[in-house]
Amino acid sequence: MSSPARFEVSFERGAIDEMRARLRATRWPEPVAGGAWDWGVDLDYLRSLCAWWADEYDPGGLLDRLGEWPSFRWRGVHLLHARGDASRAGGDGLPVLLIHGWPGAPLEFRGVIDRLLEAGHDVVIPSLPGYGYSDAPDPPLSGTGVAELFAELMAELGYRRYAVQGGDWGAYVAGRIAFDQPEAVAGFHTNAPGLLPIPGDLEDLSEEEVQFAQAAQRSQLTQGYHQIVHGLAPDSIGVGLTDSPAALAAWLVPRYRLWSDCAEDLESRFSKRDLCDLLTFYWATGTAASSLRLYAATRQDRWRLAPGERITVPTAACDFPGELVRPPRAWTARICADIRSWTEMPRGGHFAAWEEPELLSEDLIGFLRGL
Repeated sequence: MSSPARFEVSFERGAIDEMRARLRATRWPEPVAGGAWDWGVDLDYLRSLCAWWADEYDPGGLLDRLGEWPSFRWRGVHLLHARGDASRAGGDGLPVLLIHGWPGAPLEFRGVIDRLLEAGHDVVIPSLPGYGYSDAPDPPLSGTGVAELFAELMAELGYRRYAVQGGDWGAYVAGRIAFDQPEAVAGFHTNAPGLLPIPGDLEDLSEEEVQFAQAAQRSQLTQGYHQIVHGLAPDSIGVGLTDSPAALAAWLVPRYRLWSDCAEDLESRFSKRDLCDLLTFYWATGTAASSLRLYAATRQDRWRLAPGERITVPTAACDFPGELVRPPRAWTARICADIRSWTEMPRGGHFAAWEEPELLSEDLIGFLRGL
């Protein structure tokens, strides 16, 4: 096996000039009068954001922010890897694998990384395969395939025991690693317990659990309809997202508004720079289409728990009020056998590490100390 090699993040020559030219040449549709966000995206807001992206945004700042921690590549996977301060009081040195989702990137953990390092924990944050600076696998990997790959990565880094954390795809992948590798995973922490696989045992559901299952089904058609599109035709939509930065923004920006705890005020949670960092991460690396294929590959190779199967490692869950689907603890206990903590958060949404890094970090570090 090959060891991770140091890697310097950069953009291909001319990529940013091309991005700006395409933004300025966007052929915009006419908005519906008074439509605002009711038709998917507020076209007036999007035009102003794209104008700012083209003329005022500094892409070099994104590279600086990504470069705050050592960057590596291993078997086509890009990762940030930083060593914690083991001398700090309260730090037990347990390494932590942080896994992002869609539309996300390692950068969304920026407010979490240093807190973990200061508490004495090594931190490993890979870009999902086909995202950003990670190569697009051919054939595309399912969530199970990503879990196997990331477990191999941690072994290659020399970590025999570690914790895993994630939301969105990160919850699914981290949960699968915990399920497959209980001898290596000391603890599993998630801010999206509703995105774990359906329990293998669905007998004697409480009324609260039945209501959650029904709400989760309805959510797929209102907030989670992207899963259907990505799962069935990722390359059909991927052409437009790869060709047009404005189209990419039109598809991604509503997710940040709809899934966050922003009270419909997008920039109360995410600045224009924040949004353009993530958009540039996908567009400049040409990975908008390949990032969607994870959905289609997982649709063909979905992780399903059999009756009697559960994640057995110590587990902690954060319930953020703005999360997409919020299962009751009893439902999650059908999936995770050893729930050590269940924290009802006062604020925050789907992008917890980005929206509320202090709340997430405190809960994660407290969980790790308890291990």
